[in-house]
Amino acid sequence: MMSNQEKLVLQNLRKAVTAETKQGCSDTGVVGGFHFFLAGILRRLEQLTPNQDWQIIRSISQDYEGWSPIQRRQALIYLQKFLDEADSSAINDKPIPVKLSLNQPKQELKPIPNRSDRQDTEKENSPKPLNSLKSVPNVSSREKTPAVKPASELKDRPLQYLKGVGPERAKQLEHLGILTVKDLLLYFPRRYENRRLLKIGELKDGEQATVSGKVVAGQVITGRMKVVKLSIEQEGRLVYAVWFNQTFILKQYPVGTSVIVTGKVRWQKRVPEIQATDIVKMGTGKIPEIMPVYSETARLSSKVIRNIITSVVHQIPNYFPEIFPDAESQRGLERPQAYREIHFPTSFERLAKARERLVFEEVLFLQLAVACLRQGVQRDDSPVLSGGKALIEQFMQNLPFELTSAQKRVLREIFLDMESSKGMARLIQGDVGSGKTAVAMAALLKAVGSGYQGAMMAPTEILALQHFHTLSEAFNPLGIHVVCLLGSQSRSERERVLRDISEGTAQIILGTHAIIQESVQFKALGLAVTDEQHRFGVKQRTLLQTKGQNPHVLVMTATPIPRTLALTLYGDLQLSVLDEMPKGRKPVITRKLSERGRASAENFMEEQIGKGRQIYVVCPLVEESEHMDFISATEKYEALCRRFPHRRITLLHGRMKGSEKEEVMQGFQSGKIDILVSTTVIEVGVNVPNASVMVIENAERFGLAQLHQLRGRVGRGSEQSFCILMSSAKDSRRLEILCETEDGFKIAEEDLKLRGAGEILGTRQHGVMELRLADLSRDGQIVEQAYRMAQKVLAHPQDYPKLMQEVEKYYDLERVGLH
Repeated sequence: MMSNQEKLVLQNLRKAVTAETKQGCSDTGVVGGFHFFLAGILRRLEQLTPNQDWQIIRSISQDYEGWSPIQRRQALIYLQKFLDEADSSAINDKPIPVKLSLNQPKQELKPIPNRSDRQDTEKENSPKPLNSLKSVPNVSSREKTPAVKPASELKDRPLQYLKGVGPERAKQLEHLGILTVKDLLLYFPRRYENRRLLKIGELKDGEQATVSGKVVAGQVITGRMKVVKLSIEQEGRLVYAVWFNQTFILKQYPVGTSVIVTGKVRWQKRVPEIQATDIVKMGTGKIPEIMPVYSETARLSSKVIRNIITSVVHQIPNYFPEIFPDAESQRGLERPQAYREIHFPTSFERLAKARERLVFEEVLFLQLAVACLRQGVQRDDSPVLSGGKALIEQFMQNLPFELTSAQKRVLREIFLDMESSKGMARLIQGDVGSGKTAVAMAALLKAVGSGYQGAMMAPTEILALQHFHTLSEAFNPLGIHVVCLLGSQSRSERERVLRDISEGTAQIILGTHAIIQESVQFKALGLAVTDEQHRFGVKQRTLLQTKGQNPHVLVMTATPIPRTLALTLYGDLQLSVLDEMPKGRKPVITRKLSERGRASAENFMEEQIGKGRQIYVVCPLVEESEHMDFISATEKYEALCRRFPHRRITLLHGRMKGSEKEEVMQGFQSGKIDILVSTTVIEVGVNVPNASVMVIENAERFGLAQLHQLRGRVGRGSEQSFCILMSSAKDSRRLEILCETEDGFKIAEEDLKLRGAGEILGTRQHGVMELRLADLSRDGQIVEQAYRMAQKVLAHPQDYPKLMQEVEKYYDLERVGLH
């Protein structure tokens, strides 16, 4: 049976074939050349399945570079057919047949077909689904695609043929992302109403309530809108039920009808009034005490959705069979029962159990899916990096400070990983200023001392250049050659750097995304470090990993991640935490000021400059537009120039060229600039110890984690530092939290409560599953339990075949991403 890793490799190959075809078969569909990519894929497949015959891929990779575009196109058609055969074999659990041959003279390759023939050919050779089940819903027209989506479905009738749907309502459901019966059953209620029948004397003002009684009178009060009022009698007492502009109510529920009414209670003198949201006749069936309420649209009410789901609830066992082999994992409810109870609970106790079971399943699926994704790039044949001891000792001696005990502990964990052939995959979490860069530098030295290259990728050119200057200053005296690769470099400079990297004379390489986008070929990459991880997608990091012969991987983030998120998204990575700050560092004093306090803030800035200190003034992004951001920062720069005419003030923003940014930052670092007016390009990593004041304009427009990052740019020297939050917002919990604490981990937990996991993860932007039921800010205990279960499953996947099959069905690994 084809392994997950083999499937992932072939999926990547299929995507590369598509990209190469779109590029006109010009050998440019993949960075570095399609032929080069194909050779790497071949090596990986031969490692995974040494007994399999990959002759077709071998033949194409050897000759592709020398072929004409017409010959290449014909070869890609053969390759596409071969991939389809591989898919078919995976489904039927057979060896991959090698029926296709490319061992024919190059000139015998068929000419490119005409357009109409080519379209027919492309239809014939389009990728087949991995699963043998036939009906796969077309999700391209969804307005909002649910993140949990099976790879295949049971054979569904179109929704329009369900009772109470029809073509028009099917389109309305499609706008909610509901295309199939399974989508319907995965559309969970957003809340529940307690429909327990109350006596009129039990009604409380302002609360939702349900009462029963007999209609004894009805009237319509005319005015700007028609108010319909039914008088309902219950055991000699009256309650009024009220509707607006719904005169049909009088006809449907005439005097003498026994009804049950639900709505919000308002006491009017001695007679309560219910602003009715629901009314039914008594005797029309059992009325549930707990009523599910679904998110609705203008044309699709919760009641309609509830009725449609009622008509398909009997199909739950077909779509959600039990997947756990033991009762302990089922958490008190079998899977079909949990889905039935989440839609139509029989009691609040059973509802709580159903939610717990489904949250556990939801988080577990995500943990296992991410683990499977990473297994596609983790290796068991990484280089053993056991050298570099003398280099590291010399580096430590040259440091102007002593490492904290947390740094020493994390380094021991990293070195132990690097000395193993099992590829390191470690996440370092540390608060702002906790010393992650020093740890990364020591790890890079170990790689170089073992005869390999080390690479570090930063999210911005400013941070990459800062790392370059820091590492050059520390490593050049040790005889280590450090280079920097940026997208803004001149062609001649870039070619020189690329040559040094490929020849191995460049031992440590710093850069931005240029490291993965340029035709970079490493001589022997042993360690890949990704700095400020939260700014990269998983595919960017994966590309960096694949640049070498299975290098060790170190991921660093300065934005502390709440433990529940860390366990959910990084449960399969080893986690190291730098939970200790360098000695002697003073806490940054943080204050919030309104516009009325601007004069005192500017006087304080003048006073600090007079003491020889430097100041950051940060302006927010406006409408996520770099252009508008530029104008906003420019206006602030001009205003400060008028206010401080004798001070050296400079502007820094994202639209400047790399050389201009470098010149500005060098001027600020050398003390030639008093006030640096900037956008958030200085958010991460920038280190100027003499800067003691951070002024953030319109602070309410920044996220809590981003504010914490910006504040981290000051407080890096021995002097007392200050952060001034300029904001017109009267009540802002975010700004209050920032003024109360400097603990990044506490701030991260508060951020999770304020914004929720979806927004922190950036689900829509980065393709992470949107959790339907789980709330990571309050489901921490369930997340911990799911984490332990995930470790158990990953250690013994053969014991959980149904669970692993379900994870593969629910997640297309190509769509899973991390922020």
